[in-house]
Amino acid sequence: MAKTFELSIVTPEKKVFEGKVVSLAAPGIEGEFGVLAQHAPFATVLAPGVVDIKHEDGRREMMAVSGGYIEVAAGKAVLLVETAERPEEIDVDTLKRRKAEHEKMLKARNREDIDYDALQAQLLNEISRLKAIEILEKRKRV
Repeated sequence: MAKTFELSIVTPEKKVFEGKVVSLAAPGIEGEFGVLAQHAPFATVLAPGVVDIKHEDGRREMMAVSGGYIEVAAGKAVLLVETAERPEEIDVDTLKRRKAEHEKMLKARNREDIDYDALQAQLLNEISRLKAIEILEKRKRV
C-alpha cells in the first residue's frame, strides 16, 4: 500500500478538499512540482493552473486553481487558493462572456464610476480560470 499524506485545499469561502492522498502535482510559479508522503517541508506561491490529486484507491482528481500558496510540513500539505473548482463546477460560457464584458469595460476607460483596479483583478482571475480549463481539457484527452 502506498504511503499517504493529509491534503487540505482551502479558498476564502470554504474548504474544497480534505483527505489522505498518495500524491499531488501543482502549478508553482517556477513550474509544476509534485508532493509525495514524507516530502521535505517547504512553502511556495502557486500559479494559476491545475492541481492533480492521486487518491489511495488510484483514482485521480483534477481541479482548476487560480493561484495562491502551498505549505508542506509534517505529513500534511495545505493549499490556500483564491478559487478551486472541479471541471463540472465551471460554467465556461458564462466565464467567457464575463471576460469579454470586463475587457470591453477596461478599454472604454471613460467612466469615472468604474473601479479599474478591481475590474482588472476580476479579468485576470477569469483569464486564469479559462487557462486552467484548457489544461484540464487537454489532460482529460491523454
